[in-house]
Amino acid sequence: MRQANVPTVAYDQLSHSQEWQSAFINEWYRLAEGCADLEQTADAALELYNAHGARNPEEVAREEWGTPA
Repeated sequence: MRQANVPTVAYDQLSHSQEWQSAFINEWYRLAEGCADLEQTADAALELYNAHGARNPEEVAREEWGTPA
């Protein structure tokens, strides 16, 4: 199975929102074994940040994926 290249960014240059969304996207890609659609995942991350931005993004991703956190 082909792994998609997930862009990496220096976290010290990101806002909390961007950092949270990046962590969510990275966990979603891990759960999807590299086969997630980047645009759809980024849209979901933005929407979920607005609702759950105070929570751990990896935990939110696992819950949305259906995996126990």
